[in-house]
Amino acid sequence: MNSRLSLAALAASVVLCLGSAASAGCIVPPNADAMQKELLANLNAERKARGLSALALSTKLDKAAQGHACDNAKRMSISHTSSDGGTLKTRLRKAGYSFRTAAENTGRGFASGRRAVEWWMHSPKHKDNILLRKAREVGVGIAVSAAPDSKLHWIIVVGASK
Repeated sequence: MNSRLSLAALAASVVLCLGSAASAGCIVPPNADAMQKELLANLNAERKARGLSALALSTKLDKAAQGHACDNAKRMSISHTSSDGGTLKTRLRKAGYSFRTAAENTGRGFASGRRAVEWWMHSPKHKDNILLRKAREVGVGIAVSAAPDSKLHWIIVVGASK
């Protein structure tokens, strides 16, 4: 079976409206919770291997990450700029996250959280974000672009609150 078609069928079965115009009608994979846990385990394994503290999930960072994953999926994009021109800073403010430090990784097409982390760890800037020493929390966003593209869009936002 073509994995792209099966992913499209799976993604079409779950639609999540997150309440804002930017994320209304966002397609979230039905196994997004398991995918988030896998990604978090891989992020923290990379941090632990370098003597860094584990990242804890943050509801506010999740909100910012998920909204941006939905926005990118709608545009089939990996941009750090939202469709409304917003930046990470503006997305964090909208999510109510007051931060000392924050960074964001985007990705598209990774079949798993493990694969996303592997790819990011081979990209110097993305790796620096994952290994940001001051970061204490993380938010994860996962969305699927519409068929026939049907690719997973991943966002992580790492940060430390004030």
